[in-house]
Amino acid sequence: MILPVSSSSEKHPSIKDTVVIGGGLMGSSAAWHLSNQGENVILIEQQDSNYTFGSSFGEARIARSLGVKNDIFSYLHNRSVTETKKLVQFLNDKEGNDRHKMEDIYTTSPVTYIYYKSREETVHSLIENQDDPIEYATSVEEASKKFGMSLPDSALVLREFKQYSGTMNPKELIGKLHVGIQHHGNAVWYNQKITALRRNKDLFEIEMKHTKTGESKTILCKKMVSAAGPYTGKLLNEIAPRFDQIITPKRVFLVFLKIDPAKYERLSPDQKQKIKEFYPVLDFTSDLVFSMIEKIDGDGVPIIKIGGHLIRKDFTNLDTVWQKDLTKEEKNWGLQSTFNYLQQLNIPVGKADLNCLDGYSCVYSLTASEIPIVTNIVADDSQPDPNLVVLGGMSGVGAKGAMTYGLIAANLLLQKEEDSLMYQLTKKMLRESGETSDTPASWFINS
Repeated sequence: MILPVSSSSEKHPSIKDTVVIGGGLMGSSAAWHLSNQGENVILIEQQDSNYTFGSSFGEARIARSLGVKNDIFSYLHNRSVTETKKLVQFLNDKEGNDRHKMEDIYTTSPVTYIYYKSREETVHSLIENQDDPIEYATSVEEASKKFGMSLPDSALVLREFKQYSGTMNPKELIGKLHVGIQHHGNAVWYNQKITALRRNKDLFEIEMKHTKTGESKTILCKKMVSAAGPYTGKLLNEIAPRFDQIITPKRVFLVFLKIDPAKYERLSPDQKQKIKEFYPVLDFTSDLVFSMIEKIDGDGVPIIKIGGHLIRKDFTNLDTVWQKDLTKEEKNWGLQSTFNYLQQLNIPVGKADLNCLDGYSCVYSLTASEIPIVTNIVADDSQPDPNLVVLGGMSGVGAKGAMTYGLIAANLLLQKEEDSLMYQLTKKMLRESGETSDTPASWFINS
């Protein structure tokens, strides 16, 4: 349950210690870590406590650990699991119960990866010296024998079996983070849209407008984290006017489907179980298909969500792109891709048995390297500003590592370090990810 929300009715700007802009996964994680380290924090979010749009909207994202030795994205996931356990323990200790559970956030399920012969070297590098529990098939015969799958000749399959790999629920994690922030005596301001952000001597001046009442107010703060997703470039226009060249928003569509309940009911128990155990899936086709079970509906039928990681489109209005309806072609792509996968699983479901329930326009924040950014921005004197950290460019790979991205952002703002090699490598990568031939290295702290 969300605690009562703090608000401000001040007529004159007051000076706050730390402000985090953006109450999605990244901003909420950063605000939680700052709160947990004793900072006085205000988290500002333009939506209500119930999300209706944004990259953190929804109930399922793929959570996975599989990677080569010293893989940074594996570290981001695994460290996030550790940090989430700490959050859950804090909430239970604070509330004197065991109401909060890891299973509220993580649904453990085998993660299926479908590769192709063109990426055979990648598969072998994943298999060699692998600590995560996996099974794999490098031929059609093996895939049929081990997994009961009917795959094309060019396909290779890996399956990851690890606790808390499967899917994670952004809605649940955000809710718990906000409760944790408030348990520390800090504030979450909902329905506040930032209308201007500028420097005011050694402070940051933030103007905002309440999206329901229209009330405007201005605050000043000493330190700030910007975790505004695709709004980052526009938000930082006066402070870092070239940042919109570093993060480029693109529209990505998601399709929600459901097997006809009468058809689903006729499937055998083993077939129903197979559907649940073979999602989520990543199919490394040219579209890079990702699909998962969003939830189980009132009929007991899985709601399947599917998208193409590399199917990205430009758009003109960020405020309205979230409401853009899917085209007929996009819905058909989701239907066909889901049908194809169910056929590979030998599930006797026809394309006509799949109902397209809904569609959703999501927005990726892309850097040139497609690696997210967690970095200090330089001040006017071309020196890194220790009081401003930007967390963005998630590129569709943010959710599983959200608790680690937020931790690194908090540590940068507090000028704290960790000695572990993987932490240092990850921090270095996230600092440097925005550097391109068109972006001076002086925008970022030199590693």
